[in-house]
Formats: sequence, C-alpha cells, structure tokens
Amino acid sequence: MSIGLLSATGTYLYVFHKPHRNIAKEKPAYIINAREFYQEFSIDEDSGYEKYGNKVVQVSGNVVDVSLNNSNASLVLLDEMEGINCSFDSLAVVKSSEMLSKLKRGDEVILKGQCDGFDMIMGIVLTRCVIIK
Repeated sequence: MSIGLLSATGTYLYVFHKPHRNIAKEKPAYIINAREFYQEFSIDEDSGYEKYGNKVVQVSGNVVDVSLNNSNASLVLLDEMEGINCSFDSLAVVKSSEMLSKLKRGDEVILKGQCDGFDMIMGIVLTRCVIIK
C-alpha cells in the first residue's frame, strides 16, 4: 500500500511540477527554410509529424502576416494559403515586443518553435516561438 502511495505521489510531482520546456535555450532538432518545411508536410502529413512533431524546429522565411497585441503575437510565414503559423507566448512577446512590432510583410525572419503538427486551415503550427533574427 505504501509503495503505491509513494509511486502515485512521485508521478504527481513529476507530471505537475516538472520545469517547462525552454524553447529559447533548447537546441533545434532541425534547421530548415519555410518552403522545404511546408513541402514535407504537404507530401505526407503523417511522416512530417513523425519527423517534426513536438520537436524544436528553427525556420527561416518571409513574413506574410503579423498579429500583435499586449500578450499574444503570431506570424505567418510563406503565404496565407500554404503557411506556417507561428505563435508566441506572453513571455516571448514581452521579451521581443520591439522586434515583433517592427516586423512587416516581406521581412525575412529566423525563428524557432515547437512543431505541433499540420492543420488544414492554418498550415504547419509552431507554438512557443522565439525570434532568432
């Protein structure tokens, strides 16, 4: 009985109190340009997710849309119909607000984020993004 309770307590502490993933400090598993990244998912979504899913990916490409408010930001790379949707959490927005506010359509950007897969409407979804350059 006590072993079970100890095991359950340990599991609870591990799952709910483990440190959050720090994308800014994590080395990217892949470095790729936006067009190649999108093509891999458009050829085979399942193999794209198997390769990139839940991994940190560094992507370079041109900005086609920027959305910025006080606590959230998102960028779309490549184009509106075949894009990579990159969302930033509130801490990244605070740290990069000046750089994000200066971005405009056509600017080249390098960023990294966690690949959450492919969505038919949004394209490739990267979350917890940070701007590299």
